[in-house]
Amino acid sequence: MRNLQRTILAATAALALGICVDASANADTPGYFVPPKFRHQVPPVYSDAARAAHETGTVLIKVLVSPDGKGKTFTIFHASGHKDLDNAVLAAVRASTYAPGTNAGKPIMAFYDVTYRFTLQGLAQNVGSETDLGKRLSSNRADVNTRIELATIYINKKNYAQAESTLESGERMFPRNAKLLGRLGIAYFQDASQSNDEVKYKKAADAFDRALAIDSHVDTAGTAAAAYGHYGFNLLRNQQADQALPYAQKAVALSPKAMDFKLLLGEVEEAMQNYTAALTDLKSAQDTDDHKNPAKSAIVLTDIGVTQLSMGNDAAGIASINQAEQIDGHNPQPYQALYAYYLRKGNLAAALAPLKQLAVVQPNNAPVQANLGNLYVRQGNYAAAKAAFDRAVAIDPQSPDAQFGMAQLAAGQGQVAAADSALKKAIAANPHDTAIYEATLANLFLNPTADKADHTPDGLRYAQEATAADPNYAPAWYSLAIAYADQKKKDETNNALRKAYGLFKAKNDKSGMDAVNQVYKKVNGNDISY
Repeated sequence: MRNLQRTILAATAALALGICVDASANADTPGYFVPPKFRHQVPPVYSDAARAAHETGTVLIKVLVSPDGKGKTFTIFHASGHKDLDNAVLAAVRASTYAPGTNAGKPIMAFYDVTYRFTLQGLAQNVGSETDLGKRLSSNRADVNTRIELATIYINKKNYAQAESTLESGERMFPRNAKLLGRLGIAYFQDASQSNDEVKYKKAADAFDRALAIDSHVDTAGTAAAAYGHYGFNLLRNQQADQALPYAQKAVALSPKAMDFKLLLGEVEEAMQNYTAALTDLKSAQDTDDHKNPAKSAIVLTDIGVTQLSMGNDAAGIASINQAEQIDGHNPQPYQALYAYYLRKGNLAAALAPLKQLAVVQPNNAPVQANLGNLYVRQGNYAAAKAAFDRAVAIDPQSPDAQFGMAQLAAGQGQVAAADSALKKAIAANPHDTAIYEATLANLFLNPTADKADHTPDGLRYAQEATAADPNYAPAWYSLAIAYADQKKKDETNNALRKAYGLFKAKNDKSGMDAVNQVYKKVNGNDISY
């Protein structure tokens, strides 16, 4: 089941990228502010005990440097989470000496930001300002470490364009430097997270692919898994499950204990109808659930339930979804899943209950109200349908779902002109779903309407328009076949049925194939052959 918006940023919320130094342009130029710097830098001690205990983290300290170069105050602005590491950095900055900051060449009181990052590979320490590093890189363009350190400052300052440009230039010179490629992946990913740019997510994933192919142990601060997960989720959301699969697999391989990535992998496999693998991975995600986030627990259980339903295990599936509802009664996904299941089964009465609950959970969701109206139309409860569609329009007057709901309401009552008018508004708001809208109205006009008139010609017209709008939309051809069958046009009926059957078959839609075959058998007395 595709979830609405899930954040897969657990691995990136605390990215520690090394040097974070406030800096200015044009250092040492009269008339400009020049920040303080180390005169003699004493590095902190990363004790063997701390390393053995796998203590890692970033410490940022603001040092107030007086005009005579003395450190006056030392304030921790970002702690590592380990007191001994914080104390080691405090001791180091207190033991260091400083050159004061200047303004127009005159010493002034100013703050100096000092950052140390402890990793299991060692200690990343503050080695200079943006200006210092820029000068050093200008004098030696092949200095990869300086390039990476300068790009890191840009990343920490959220100047992603500059970071990417700096690293891309280095990539052209050193295309097989894993550390540089890894840092480029981090820059792209942070940029994408800020701008929600799918292209940058793809670039991040590609950069990490190259970095890890060169050095599988390259330090990416856990960002590679998050980049793969984000890009995979975007592909899944865009209904490209087959392309999402390898990225979900890479995310799980890099971060096997992360519940989000296992959940993503299960959802991708579910979308690909590989239900056995999906159920295995979704249950593995459930096994890693720490139960601290009821919303996530409910999502996993809902996905498990949907997969079980898809495998034909209805009792287990409904039980899993009901359990999800009990865990988080405010989560819309269990209600969405039950509504979809009962609707697919044609049990409108049962579908109404979870849809009503969904409307309570999401009272300002126009599409939910529109779906409620749709259900009432199918039940012939036009007064309740109108009330639901009115609520949808009140919530969002531009909602195509609400506008199309009005078209369905009119069609259910046999009001052709009103249906046409409302349909035009829905199509103007969402032209992409034109074929879906027209096929739906065709079905309504081909079924008994409240005015008890024969609207087969109207149903035929809408079905023809639907097949013209999207010749590959199988339900439109099915509706067209029903319209022709009502008019006793056998050849046209069979041609439309064969077209519908072929399209359903191409998508492995067995329920659609069965529905077509039932009509074909009724018309011809034998099963369809295709």
